[in-house]
Amino acid sequence: RVKSNIKAELWLEDYFVLGYVGVLREWVDLRPVYQAIRNLNDVKLLIVGEEGMLSENKELIRRYRVEDKVIFAGTVPYTKVPLYISAMDVCLIPFKQNAISQNAVPLKLFEYMACEKPVISADLKGVREAVGDRVLYANTEQEYKDCIKTLISSPEFANELGKRGRDFVVENYEWSKIAEKLEEIIGGVVFENISTKPAF
Repeated sequence: RVKSNIKAELWLEDYFVLGYVGVLREWVDLRPVYQAIRNLNDVKLLIVGEEGMLSENKELIRRYRVEDKVIFAGTVPYTKVPLYISAMDVCLIPFKQNAISQNAVPLKLFEYMACEKPVISADLKGVREAVGDRVLYANTEQEYKDCIKTLISSPEFANELGKRGRDFVVENYEWSKIAEKLEEIIGGVVFENISTKPAF
């Protein structure tokens, strides 16, 4: 795991930190997260990335009166993303529920898991099919609140969830493993084409 002092630099050492890394486009819905953290003590939300609806999200945190609980870190170099993830206690995939997002399996899911962080994801079919019960699922304010409280109250469970996620990524999604699978697929297609090619 990557070690960093980002948590200290952002004055977050005394807080349970939720985190999201990515764009703030129309398919990202942080509203139920803002609602969920309103009455949770010692919880902060760290958002890394700003492309898209940054001003709309700033308006939402004002509306829900959580300005003191949300930190917008802005855009950071890709090489520093793991440092910011290391400052998070749980990582989020807060996508809207629609026909397109249902089949989404965002790369950030595997980046979070590779950093050994527990994940709360919107209940998306694609994510469930990819990682099953290795992450928690939430769509509503209450569901997010329940998941957050569970992870805060049970650090052992949070650590175990993070470890299971990392083990899964190392076993299935390291670039070397992906390359091996791709070679197998390409090899199978080539062999199939050769074996079915008509002889003249």
